Amino acid sequence: MADIELDYSLFGDILKKPATGETAVPDDVLLDKTLLLYFGAHWSGPCLKFTPKLHLFNQLQADKSDYEIVFCSMDRSQEEYDKYTEDMPWWCLPYAISTLPKLAELYEASGLPYLVVLDIDGSVITKEGVQNLRMDPVGKRFPWRPQPLVDIMPKTYVASSLVEHSIDDLEEKYIMLFFASKTCDLCAEFTPWLIKAYNILKERRPGDFELLFVCCDDSQADFDSYFATMPWGAIPFDDRETKKNLEKRFEITNYPTLVMVGPVNYDEGEDRPLINPDIRAVIETGDYISDFPYYPKPFGDFCTTTDDINTHKCLIVFHEGGEMDDQDEVEEAVKQAAMDYRGDEIIKFYWAFDDEVPLVANTRQACDLGPLQEEPTMVLLDIPDDGAFYVSEETEVTVDTIKFFLMNHGERQQI
Repeated sequence: MADIELDYSLFGDILKKPATGETAVPDDVLLDKTLLLYFGAHWSGPCLKFTPKLHLFNQLQADKSDYEIVFCSMDRSQEEYDKYTEDMPWWCLPYAISTLPKLAELYEASGLPYLVVLDIDGSVITKEGVQNLRMDPVGKRFPWRPQPLVDIMPKTYVASSLVEHSIDDLEEKYIMLFFASKTCDLCAEFTPWLIKAYNILKERRPGDFELLFVCCDDSQADFDSYFATMPWGAIPFDDRETKKNLEKRFEITNYPTLVMVGPVNYDEGEDRPLINPDIRAVIETGDYISDFPYYPKPFGDFCTTTDDINTHKCLIVFHEGGEMDDQDEVEEAVKQAAMDYRGDEIIKFYWAFDDEVPLVANTRQACDLGPLQEEPTMVLLDIPDDGAFYVSEETEVTVDTIKFFLMNHGERQQI
């Protein structure tokens, strides 16, 4: 999940501690604190069992000044809410607050109980607070930051020659982690492109990176036959624990996924930094020669993006009906505007030139842009804000007109 800028207005105007009757304005008590957002309900049996564990955790913390618990009620009635919260010594959102659905969607609270831990800057530390608290009931490891990547990487890897090596041999190298399955059609289509890119990169920069296959198949036989087609190394198939931990760490939900991590950084905790959670599109578009190691860019082609557009604002210039020279000018303007952008909000900048791509066609339809035109259309899409979008009346796309549109959105519309 991408980092989300925390909007404190989602907590409403007033919070209350039912056990003491204390009330407060959210900004006054939540700013610069680690936050535990507890989604629960009286009607949920698992919640009734979990809440006492949260009480125990809270009681055992010697210093309660650096964190706050906020209960986000999913109760079905005011009566249930009152009964469930009456002994809660932490802050509670009002019952049925209008922002609750957005909070739940924002932090993917699909099951109860659900406990997400946010850092003081609003970034997510973990969405698995329930599991962490069950394994660490007294909070010795709180706030349950993820293990350093170096601790969950395998101890060894297998080269394409089937010779086993220590992972320490790669500590000064970038590593691409290729999560794939032999039985996946998309993986079968992507693998030849990756082999080509790997061989070219090895010719140009033989000593500073390696690629490791993370097998997502269920059998050693599938691993063996798929790995035999690859010129790079692999995490041993029988190291299922490492595979599981890496998938969890990088939130792998589909295959193929190609993750880029950096060399071990001795200046910052001796860990490997995450460079980019998915560089598959870089390989597919052939941009892998000059852009290594593929740090995420604030701009991109909407037709090929693998970004999750549900987590941030998007400035999109649609110009599917334009001439190639005009499209090139639009692309350059979008790139430059993205590089110049210095706003507080996260905004990704895109161009969209192919109306046959489902994401482009569906977004155009959702924003009711009508049939293709010869002139470009600028859209500011803000799905996190309840599907808001804004359409510019300006048809000349330059760096200046893009900047003006960002400062003067115009009329708010909603998907």
